Amino acid sequence: MSWLSVAKKDFTDSRRSKGLLSLISLYVLLLVIIVYFAGESPQSAMTDVLRLVSLIGIFIIPLSALIVAYLAIAGERESGSIKYLLGLPNTRLDLVVGKFVGRSVVVTVGLLLAFGVAAALGVVFLDSIDVVVFGEFVLLMLFFTITYIGIAVGLSATCGSRSRAMASSVGVFFVFNVLWTVPQISPSRMLRYVAEDKLGMTLGPEIYEFVFLVSPPYAFQRAAGLVFPDRPIYFSRYISPEASIPFYLEEWFMLVILGAWLVIPLAVGYLSFERADLG
Repeated sequence: MSWLSVAKKDFTDSRRSKGLLSLISLYVLLLVIIVYFAGESPQSAMTDVLRLVSLIGIFIIPLSALIVAYLAIAGERESGSIKYLLGLPNTRLDLVVGKFVGRSVVVTVGLLLAFGVAAALGVVFLDSIDVVVFGEFVLLMLFFTITYIGIAVGLSATCGSRSRAMASSVGVFFVFNVLWTVPQISPSRMLRYVAEDKLGMTLGPEIYEFVFLVSPPYAFQRAAGLVFPDRPIYFSRYISPEASIPFYLEEWFMLVILGAWLVIPLAVGYLSFERADLG
């Protein structure tokens, strides 16, 4: 049994989950509500709906992706079924890749269903729908979602129990969605404090801005400027809008940051899982 077989089994098992069905229902309900109320406004457009979704999505998407995937491997280890899966035979790499692909497909299907319903309602309630912008946004949202699936599966591969996997997932959400935005303790502010107040160095606003954009949710919001070039949803914290910016702060480079968050946790998780003693 290869990673593909693991992915197929994981997809089949996951789609029967009541929690997953509830999550997909939440996606659909949220988009239906946003489209409906947007339709009440004069000159309503799907672009306005998508911009609002991008603001809300940085909280809902990470939570849902972490919930769907945090037990992908840790749950199997705690229950003991990991030994069965590895005895079929599957390698540990097959298991990590298969779990990632399976969970990614499940969430992708849910999101596509939700956006499909939103598009159908948009035709009825909204004044205009830019098909190109809609398609680009859906692809970006899927990439953002799969990035968090990669983070969650990577964390799950490093944890030997459900409780540790859950604590790790909660920690990731807290750090990137809460800690990152508190001015007094955000990583950018702490770096500035150490560099300027303690060491007497000036790193420049570009470095502080980059540290802020290392957080996947805000890299996603910055990347959304590729979809909404005339009405961006991300505004710089440390750089003035008129200033020239280096390549690593450009909107396209945010896709590189998201890609790194997709690949690196999976790689680290696999290496940890490969060395783990499963008893």
